[in-house]
Amino acid sequence: MKSIVLSVIGLTVSGVLLGVMPAFAQSEMMTDQHIARIKTNCEVARATLGQIHANDAPAYINRNQTYFSVSDKLMARLNSRLAFSRYNTTDLVKTASDYSDTLAKFRTAYKSYDDLMSDAVHTDCIREPVGFYDKVASVRDARQNVHDLAVQLTNLISQYHDQVQAFESKNFSSTGGKS
Repeated sequence: MKSIVLSVIGLTVSGVLLGVMPAFAQSEMMTDQHIARIKTNCEVARATLGQIHANDAPAYINRNQTYFSVSDKLMARLNSRLAFSRYNTTDLVKTASDYSDTLAKFRTAYKSYDDLMSDAVHTDCIREPVGFYDKVASVRDARQNVHDLAVQLTNLISQYHDQVQAFESKNFSSTGGKS
C-alpha cells in the first residue's frame, strides 16, 4: 500500500514539475505556451520520471512476490488441504481463481506500464514535446491501471479472508469437528 501511495504522489509531483498536466484532451491542439513549458521543464521532467521508474522496479518486485506468496503458499495450500479433507471449498476456490487471474493481469499491466515509462523517459521532449506529453499521459493511464489491479488484489485477499472466517464458523463448531 505504501508503494502505491508513493507512486501516486510521485506521479503527481512529476505532473506538477512537468507543468504539462493541465486537463488537455489529447486530441486538442496544445498552445505554443504549453509546448514551451514542456521544453523548458524537459530535463527535470525526464529526470523525475527516470527516478520514479527506477523506484518502481523494486516496489513491483516486492509486491509481486508478496502477491505470489499469498496465492501459492496460502490460498492454494489451504484450498488443497480442505478439498483433500472433503470440505466444500467452492467459494474459496472461486476467489483464489479470481485472484490468480487478477494477478496475471497485474503482471501484464505492470509490464505495459514499464515499457511505456521507459519509452517516455527516453523521449526527447525538446524535439518532440507533444509526443512526450502524449507518452506521459499514456504512462499515467497505465500506472492507474496497475494501481486499480493492486486494489482488486487487496480486495480479493480481504474477500478470501472473510470467506475463510465464514468457513471456519460454519465447519468448526465448539465440538471441534466437521459439522
